[in-house]
Amino acid sequence: MRRRELIFQRVAIIAISFAAGFFVVFLTSSTPIESIRSFLTVPFSNRYFFGNLLTLMIPFIFTGLAASISFQTNEFNLGIEGQCYFSALIGTWVALNFGGIHPVLAIPVIVIVSALAGGFFAFISALLKSKYGVNELISSLLIGYSLLYVTDYFLEGPMLDTQAGLITTKTIDKSLLFSKIMSPSNLNTGLFWGIVFLIIFYFILKKSVFGLKMNIYGQNTKFSEYIGINGSSVIHKTFFLSGAMAGMAGIIEIMGVHGKMIRGFSFGYGWTGIAVALIAKNNPLWIIPSAFLFAFLESAASASSIFSDMTPEISKIIQGMIFFLVTVSFMRIGRKKKTQTK
Repeated sequence: MRRRELIFQRVAIIAISFAAGFFVVFLTSSTPIESIRSFLTVPFSNRYFFGNLLTLMIPFIFTGLAASISFQTNEFNLGIEGQCYFSALIGTWVALNFGGIHPVLAIPVIVIVSALAGGFFAFISALLKSKYGVNELISSLLIGYSLLYVTDYFLEGPMLDTQAGLITTKTIDKSLLFSKIMSPSNLNTGLFWGIVFLIIFYFILKKSVFGLKMNIYGQNTKFSEYIGINGSSVIHKTFFLSGAMAGMAGIIEIMGVHGKMIRGFSFGYGWTGIAVALIAKNNPLWIIPSAFLFAFLESAASASSIFSDMTPEISKIIQGMIFFLVTVSFMRIGRKKKTQTK
């Protein structure tokens, strides 16, 4: 599909989704025009709202990148939610025990350990697929859900801060937290981490031998095996990288915003990341505007509910429409490919 057609398709999906959401606003709001105006303008009205919008982009960049990496090989990592959540717990534990170490050494170690944790659990799904033919959608989804409950067990038990008024760990040493860059919002230097890893993966995908192998394997598995590409190795590495990005999403959110692990802090990040990757069509450079779109939807819905009678769930309606329309477009593309190969 040509670039212009892809751009037109993205714009059409977004426009139809917003139209559906605003139609619901007209049906439910007593002041629909004011509600829509608040929805579209409040996130850009001052540094606080706009900074928090950009802050929400950060985990969406990482989870979107995690989904996009697995999609490159036409495989699906549906455990991003659990990998993100559990890896944040592991990273928090490391951070709580690294308080006396210089931040220049401690921060990379914390992030790397979290990435390794996420990559490990994603790798399990890839291993089950290559060795035993287990469907990666099912295994990654089940493992991901299990990680959510395991994490909650540790938060409510061994790592619980009994002095806090909510289910959370103790606070990480301030020297290990990311610097704020748009006060009074929560925007922090974690944004630069996301941009750097997007650039790195772009070059891996476009300029490296491994990126070429991922692309060929994703386009035609049988042909890739015919020319000597080790499919199992490609899947293993791809899923590990996908899980690693999911793991980084969680710990960077903790070190940039919360300063401690809070139960349920990342609810929905993994599924939103999948939507981000679908809109971006697995192009790393498109992940930034796609992540911005979904961050805007979340921020706008929350902010406009303060200044109008719009319900925050309006963002879920728009996101649901995006999911639906993207799925339909993928089904149409799949049917065209089948007819072309016959």
